[in-house]
Amino acid sequence: MNAKILIVEDDPDIMRVLQHTLKMAGFQVVLAYGGEDAIRKVALQKPDLVLTDLSMPKVSGVEVIEAIKTDPDTQHIPVVAVTAHVWDGIAQAAGNVGCDGYVSKPFTAKQIVQEVYRHLKLPGA
Repeated sequence: MNAKILIVEDDPDIMRVLQHTLKMAGFQVVLAYGGEDAIRKVALQKPDLVLTDLSMPKVSGVEVIEAIKTDPDTQHIPVVAVTAHVWDGIAQAAGNVGCDGYVSKPFTAKQIVQEVYRHLKLPGA
């Protein structure tokens, strides 16, 4: 499969785990180290799906989601938050600006792949 996934994360260890998991599942992976980098890369790379952390310095995941969902060129891209804050106000704020789904930390590789499949509407989700 050639779907391109943009991973937005400021923790290098989590970034490596997500990158390895998605590459092993056959996806193309683009990395963004923080929110500013993510907004730039979404515009340039046009990923099929974005996985983003919500708690990041400078530009938060909520701001990334809002930027994606308010741009007519990118608003169709599904955005899934990978966060330890699923039940906090930050997750609600993400939902209010258009977040399509959540995976809570800690997560398993299977959970990540299933969520990506589900949002890309791929068989086997």
